[in-house]
Amino acid sequence: MHHAVELFVSSAPGDQVIREELCARLAAFVDAGIVRESVPAAPPTDTRALLHTADVILVLVSPEALTSGSLVEAILREGLTMERNKRAVVIPLRARAGAPEEAGLLADRTLYPRDGRALDEAEHRDEIFREAIAGVLTGVTLCHVMVGDYLLDDEREAAAAAAFQRGMTLAERLAGDAPDDQDHRSLLAITRDRYADALLAAGDGPGALAAYKEALVVRDRLARDAPDDVTRRGALARCHESIGEVLRAMGEKPEALAAYRACLALREDLAESTYDDEARRDLYATYGRIGHVLRAMGDSRGALEAFRTGLKLAARLAAEQPDMAAIQGDHALFCFRAATVLAEGTSAERLEARSFLRRALAIYRVLEERELLTEAQAIWPPAVEALLTTLGT
Repeated sequence: MHHAVELFVSSAPGDQVIREELCARLAAFVDAGIVRESVPAAPPTDTRALLHTADVILVLVSPEALTSGSLVEAILREGLTMERNKRAVVIPLRARAGAPEEAGLLADRTLYPRDGRALDEAEHRDEIFREAIAGVLTGVTLCHVMVGDYLLDDEREAAAAAAFQRGMTLAERLAGDAPDDQDHRSLLAITRDRYADALLAAGDGPGALAAYKEALVVRDRLARDAPDDVTRRGALARCHESIGEVLRAMGEKPEALAAYRACLALREDLAESTYDDEARRDLYATYGRIGHVLRAMGDSRGALEAFRTGLKLAARLAAEQPDMAAIQGDHALFCFRAATVLAEGTSAERLEARSFLRRALAIYRVLEERELLTEAQAIWPPAVEALLTTLGT
């Protein structure tokens, strides 16, 4: 029971029968140690004090529950604040039809059952409650992810991996029960990604690689099912990139290069179709990774071509966004990357390298004068100056 997620159930007095049935159907998950109820099926008069210890807040939505000024509405508001502060997950359940759920507090929220039916309907009751419980398990899964993220930020990698694994187990169960359910497969991809992130942070490269590859299978299917969904294609690109990063760290250069090139194909399309700044940054960052791998493989010409392409893209974005320090830093860094390859070439190439280095140094000096040079960027100006000195300014 140590890892059981604490549920808080909020309902209006008129929804007590529905609440009791929901709690009865959740009893198996309580017995299994997956959840525990902080508020019993027959709630005490004052439950607000118990809200702040909850991990998942279930709100039974009905016209009575969402009446302005009602206790349920107040709990919902407080729960959403807790969710924004990453202290809990809120899952709305449609107890009865007729509540103004499309606006206000529940705008853009997923309500369970997702097909619009309500828990008070007489027909197909088992099916309706099964869908509601899937919503509860989704909330429990997201809670484990939230805890894992906190632990990973706190550099407690093993504990984070365990939290993500608990979420992944539930997501696998949901996806297994409904293989074509897009939401459940997306949840499975998220948990596999985060589990892999934790394993990688803990130094388990082979374990992380296996987890990323499992996530890739799900991400690929999600992207193929919705080819116009840029979020899904972006997530698939990130998964390829993560695989490339692990393979590169493991010294598997050709395999890493293949993963980066799969990522590149997706990011070229995303950058062209969205023309979003972050998509364009992701694109030239991928060219940078490809350049590094090619150089490690002894292909200096291929590396230079990748760095030149990245530099061209970074310079274009920097010209459009002169006040964005991060983008200006990208431009300077690509100048340096290209210069490091050119410095090993012909006299003409060494001359070009000096030109790139002077451009990079000028950018860094402007950032420094404007007090925009970050700690991460501050390591590069000395490296640029050192290479200029080596080449002869």
